[in-house]
Amino acid sequence: MSVWDKEFPSGSEYAHYYADYVAHVPKGNIIEILKAQMHEFYTFINAIPGDKAFHSYEEGKWTVKQIIGHMIETERMFAYRAQAFSRRDPNPQPGMEQDDYVKYSNYNSRTISNLGNEYLAVRIASIHLFQNMTKEMIGLKGMANGVEFTVRSFPFIIAGHELHHMEIIKEKYL
Repeated sequence: MSVWDKEFPSGSEYAHYYADYVAHVPKGNIIEILKAQMHEFYTFINAIPGDKAFHSYEEGKWTVKQIIGHMIETERMFAYRAQAFSRRDPNPQPGMEQDDYVKYSNYNSRTISNLGNEYLAVRIASIHLFQNMTKEMIGLKGMANGVEFTVRSFPFIIAGHELHHMEIIKEKYL
């Protein structure tokens, strides 16, 4: 039996603005969900036609490449927070200004394949981090961006964030 069997965070374990993300994650072992998502999203992004990679559905909106980059760096940030809290780091973690992160990135100069490979590397690292946590670790808490989170909430936020952006790419970009 996995530590993550029957785990699902309550609304008090993360910032309220992530509630919609978490609500869309199916009930089940989150490690298996992250693994399935990894294969599905990697296949999905590598099938995006080249002419769509720079597409932005509206002035000022991110391109498909920028969305993928945003997903990578956000997952990296959430995984770091989970690691810090699971190691009992008492320091509050900073927020992340997503628009500035994308603005100062070079995602549009990279290939979809390159972004896909980085996505895989980050997701594999996240899976290894989470699947090797103890029951005690996943219940630990910490502050990020002025809000208290449990370690348990982060893989669900990651999975829900991915579902959100994949839906946007399908509906508005392709």
